[in-house]
Amino acid sequence: MSAKIIIVTNQKGGCGKTTLAMNVAGVLGLNNKTLLIDGDPQGSASRWAASSSDEKPFPAAVMSLAAVNDKVNREIKKYIDDYEYIVVDCPPAIDNKFTSSALLIADLALVPIVPSPTDLWAAIGIQNLISNVSEINEKLQARLVANMCQTNASISKEALSLIEEFDFPKMTTDIYQRTAYRQSAALGGTVFDLDNQKAREEIKALVSEIIDALN
Repeated sequence: MSAKIIIVTNQKGGCGKTTLAMNVAGVLGLNNKTLLIDGDPQGSASRWAASSSDEKPFPAAVMSLAAVNDKVNREIKKYIDDYEYIVVDCPPAIDNKFTSSALLIADLALVPIVPSPTDLWAAIGIQNLISNVSEINEKLQARLVANMCQTNASISKEALSLIEEFDFPKMTTDIYQRTAYRQSAALGGTVFDLDNQKAREEIKALVSEIIDALN
């Protein structure tokens, strides 16, 4: 059985991409053989996993392929039979050849967006890239994930109407801005290592939606 490949991408930095990728990969890794590929030259995902203790290592294998760039699809293929899931944390730039290459073999692209008009306008470029790659990779699906939502504010009507203009749907689960996500990075784990029920429920629900989309 070959791995299902999940790409986490957005051209805009500051959308919580690595936090989402690490929590999704870590939770998948609790019950499935999972590989997280760090495609960001800053190496945030690799540093995150390295922060874990020897007694409790990060639940997924982590590997940096940031230097591979436009041939990353070939590198990922080498690991496809060894894992059940491969999650790729892409660099935050649309003109980056890494993302285009990774999308060529992806099953699902997750696009985390902060639900504000400026962030949604900035995500149009990634929509265009995914649409172009979809013509080559016909199995590719894409989903928006409302990320870093403010607890006291529902997604504004303006943001919701912009979301509806996208070619692909939004996941039902929204991820809120919680200290648990920052704490999970410091511990080198996931929100499942912390006593924050809401954060755990969010990630669990999102992972369930991801599995449903892949099946």
